[in-house]
Amino acid sequence: MKISIITINYNNIHGLQKTMHSVIEQTYHDIEYIVIDGGSTDGGKELIEKNSPHISYWVSEKDKGLYNAMNKGIQKSTGDYLIFMNSGDIFFDKNVLSEIFENKNYTSDILYGSTVYNYLQGGIVRQPRNLKIMSHELPFCHQSCFIKGNLMRKYQYDESYRFIADYAFFYKCYKEGKTFELIPKIISIYDTKGVSANKSYAKSIYLERCKITHVKPNILGFMKPIIIQNIKKTIKAFLPERFIDILMNRPIASNSCKPLSNIKQF
Repeated sequence: MKISIITINYNNIHGLQKTMHSVIEQTYHDIEYIVIDGGSTDGGKELIEKNSPHISYWVSEKDKGLYNAMNKGIQKSTGDYLIFMNSGDIFFDKNVLSEIFENKNYTSDILYGSTVYNYLQGGIVRQPRNLKIMSHELPFCHQSCFIKGNLMRKYQYDESYRFIADYAFFYKCYKEGKTFELIPKIISIYDTKGVSANKSYAKSIYLERCKITHVKPNILGFMKPIIIQNIKKTIKAFLPERFIDILMNRPIASNSCKPLSNIKQF
């Protein structure tokens, strides 16, 4: 099966270098690598040119935002499945794609697995949550899911959403009965410095989520995730995050990952 890997970058040369190395060193060979750069001025374009023998398609030009850039990549893709590995994000190891796709023939619309969230204080493994929480949040990390190419090329991302067009896509798929398949593996290491991970955009993200799910905005709905985040920050030093999730009544997927010696597991 051909896998399209799409990297979006803008003035993040160090993150881009990590991501490109992670993609290029994959032992799975049926890969199409697409890099969409927003016209970087920090040497990113030159880095892409240097690695162009490993890249199927690339462009460096101004875009209309993250999801516009992602749609550019989608339109150029030809893979059976595609995954976004944006600058700063990396695959968990060089054998991830081989272990998932070698001699396999998947039919599900979306495959998803676990993610290492890369914080300044270290990595934390997060397992996908129950799909039933799709009505309030994304139960898995975007960088740890593979989307059937024909489906992604048909729908693409709704660029009217600035922050969570990816959530809008997955929510639509869930509501329309598209098939989701859990892969019991850690797929990626996610760079937490992205826009949707920035808490200063909490209100805008909440309003977009309300629009997507057709829920009327209210102050309680807006404040709830902020209150929960503050509670978790206060007690996370004393309780493992898995216990915090249970206290918050957040469903946890039944699969588990192999223990890692240097990464906390939750």
